[in-house]
Amino acid sequence: MKKLIIALLILGAGLLGFQVQAQASNLLADPGFENGGSAIVLRDGPWTWSGGSNGDAFYDPNVARSGSKSAKTVMWGAGGGDYAYYVEEFTGLDWTVPYNMSGYFMRNSAYPLQPNATAMFEVKWMNALGNLIRIDTSPEFNNSYAIDQWHSIAFTTPTPPTGTAKVAVVGVILSNQAYSSESAMFTDDLHFGVIPEPGSILMLGTGLVGLLGFVRRKR
Repeated sequence: MKKLIIALLILGAGLLGFQVQAQASNLLADPGFENGGSAIVLRDGPWTWSGGSNGDAFYDPNVARSGSKSAKTVMWGAGGGDYAYYVEEFTGLDWTVPYNMSGYFMRNSAYPLQPNATAMFEVKWMNALGNLIRIDTSPEFNNSYAIDQWHSIAFTTPTPPTGTAKVAVVGVILSNQAYSSESAMFTDDLHFGVIPEPGSILMLGTGLVGLLGFVRRKR
């Protein structure tokens, strides 16, 4: 019984470590797009946006995975190669470790993602002068995903490149050809942070091994 209690304590500590790290390591100031204030476009909170001459990003109170809002990123579609995106930038991070980026996408039947348009997350690594060194991208979100459902998209970056001094987290929608109708994506519940520390992984594994050993002995 003592060994079972020890195994359960270690397992619980490992799970708690994962939970604490997951909460603490999300570097995004407004991952659910809830803190937009009174502005409609994503510019009065931690996020900023750009869309060239044909795109915008909005706080949307009508479509949300959790909370009361999501981000709606739109292209009006005047020509091929158009784009729209929102971004949050960071400095002073640990540039020696990989990072996780994840979030949820939706294509909505009221504002569909048009043919030949795609969306994705980007992590852009820059030097002290703001010059781009490398871009890491998530898998594409496109019209192959079921409509009116939230879909998880996640990826892990390699270690930041040498010379990194700033990183930008981006949600972007792209057009691969000209069209005249509106194309939109919705995103919510984003996460950007370091991967779990080895100590928590080791503690979780030790607890599982101890628990499995106890179960086998009972049999």
